[in-house]
Amino acid sequence: MRKLRPVGRKQRSAKGAQIAEFAAAAALIVPLFIVVVYLTYEIAMYMYLKSGVDIAAKTEARWLAINFNYFVQQNGNSASSYATWKNSGVRVANCVTTNAQFTNGTIDSSGNFVATAPPVLSAGDCLTSASGQGVVAVKVVYPGTSGLPAWPFPPLNFFGAKLAPANMTIAGVYVADIEP
Repeated sequence: MRKLRPVGRKQRSAKGAQIAEFAAAAALIVPLFIVVVYLTYEIAMYMYLKSGVDIAAKTEARWLAINFNYFVQQNGNSASSYATWKNSGVRVANCVTTNAQFTNGTIDSSGNFVATAPPVLSAGDCLTSASGQGVVAVKVVYPGTSGLPAWPFPPLNFFGAKLAPANMTIAGVYVADIEP
């Protein structure tokens, strides 16, 4: 015998309910996935840029520390052109592309970076430090003045509200003892 259905009621298919539930879940999960991917990319980019400027600062400071006394002697026992003593070979792909990103300096008594030459004695040697010769410091900034894109890119905007500055700078400072 045939089973009769009440008139006016239709039975819903299980497949149609599954499709609707999947669409609702996708509408919630896909935007969350996109945000996670974007944040992962920006964190990885920040880590690349920060390590790049740190490595460039370390390399440049060591080069300057090794060559400092030679440059002082070549300039008549004067450190007046200290700001121009930059190694043109220190580069990091898509991070450090020009010498304009480098600033030579030293560390003041408060432990802050200052863009001045270390004091030089009459013989061309620097004032004493832990090494007995003095210290040089190099600051490297991304993006600097090199025409590199701003970071983060694109800027973090949410419904017109800025969540972060449009052009954040990432800097690395490294200090090295001047070699005798």
